[in-house]
Amino acid sequence: MKKQTSTATLPIAILLLAAFFRFHALDAQSFWNDEGNSARLSERSIPLIIEGTASDIHPPLYYLLLRGWREPLGESEFALRAFSAFAGVLTVAVVMAMGAWLAGSRVGLMAGWLTAVSPPLIYYSQETRMYALLALLAVLSTFVLMRWVTAQNGRRWAVAYVLLMAAGLYTHYFFPAVMLVHGVMFGWMWLRQAGR
Repeated sequence: MKKQTSTATLPIAILLLAAFFRFHALDAQSFWNDEGNSARLSERSIPLIIEGTASDIHPPLYYLLLRGWREPLGESEFALRAFSAFAGVLTVAVVMAMGAWLAGSRVGLMAGWLTAVSPPLIYYSQETRMYALLALLAVLSTFVLMRWVTAQNGRRWAVAYVLLMAAGLYTHYFFPAVMLVHGVMFGWMWLRQAGR
């Protein structure tokens, strides 16, 4: 009974820790230049966001999602940064799940804890920019790829992976680097499966 309680409690504690680090003092500072650009771009209509990002150095998905986020939650520094903070907490959850699936619950908890307290991940989870979303998509797509390669019938995982790839490409132009790593990983996992 004690073991079951700790198994359920520790992941929740890690997620609460991640949320504390990401949401604490979220509005302590005003928007800096790039965050202000994100806030202004997300105010526009959907066609104008797409048109505006055509000449921007970043694709439109983050701004479109931020537009949907701000409608119910408002446009304060806290509200807009909360989107990235939420993505940061989800990243911790995915890392824990992936670690547990790969190597057991202890590894999942350790990986989740390290992700929860990672200074760069906390920093980018407190900005009104697309980097926390990029990290979430990179981790989630990696986990989905591993599930796809090892599944008996991987059609659903394949569809999920393609959708995540599209989301990543529409979030940041560096996402092809993630795809390159996935290509190497897919080849290695496929060869490993074929050798069994």
